[in-house]
Amino acid sequence: MAAAIAVLLPTALAFGGERTKQQITHVLELFTSQGCSSCPPADAFLAEQVDKPHVLALSYHVDYWDYIGWRDTFGSEHNDDRQAAYAKAFANKMVYTPQLIINGHVDLVGSHIAKIERTMAEGGLATGPGAASLSVRRIGDSIHISAHDVATPPGARKPMLVLVNFGDVATVAVDRGENQGKTLVSVHPVRSWQLMGMVGAEGMEVDMPLSSIIHDGAKTYGCAVLLQAVKSDGSPGPILAATQIEIDPN
Repeated sequence: MAAAIAVLLPTALAFGGERTKQQITHVLELFTSQGCSSCPPADAFLAEQVDKPHVLALSYHVDYWDYIGWRDTFGSEHNDDRQAAYAKAFANKMVYTPQLIINGHVDLVGSHIAKIERTMAEGGLATGPGAASLSVRRIGDSIHISAHDVATPPGARKPMLVLVNFGDVATVAVDRGENQGKTLVSVHPVRSWQLMGMVGAEGMEVDMPLSSIIHDGAKTYGCAVLLQAVKSDGSPGPILAATQIEIDPN
């Protein structure tokens, strides 16, 4: 459908049901909609990726297909804004679903699975010595974010630190619109995202209240942190590093 700094530890189970991914090589940002008949295959592919140790998978539900007959339960105009920023970055004349952005610099149709898998196999984010260092961890009632070893080429803009809050897994029965009668599964539906600041050579340390991530004490929630280059026109560039944490209240 269309409309006109990594560290060296893999996924780990921390105390208190916290799970972190600190060595992410592929960030998959899927722009999708429960009102789009072309989206379920892309949603299913993302669900297969979400638990892989070096993959960060995020579902950005847009709301511009709501007029067809079904109001997306996770649809957000703010998610539309991130997709529009990518459209500017890739010089796309229109936005569409399902759209998959890989590591902030590859734009693919989210249901073209073979092409996506080939692209992922070609390489991912740099990790290890010389790469930017990005981490997230829980300290009491706070989430502590740290970004260091960030090198900015002469004349380039400083990269931005982006915080993305997401839910766990949601199953939704759709009774109207193009997917009427289907039960759809969404993994890591994005609840909100925000720019935390620009990161220079001095690095950045940020503390966020745990309550800003955990919205419902009975459900698992998490956040992802992206260190993302900024192009000369202000649009998002390649992702340089990423990390995530999930917190299970049980």
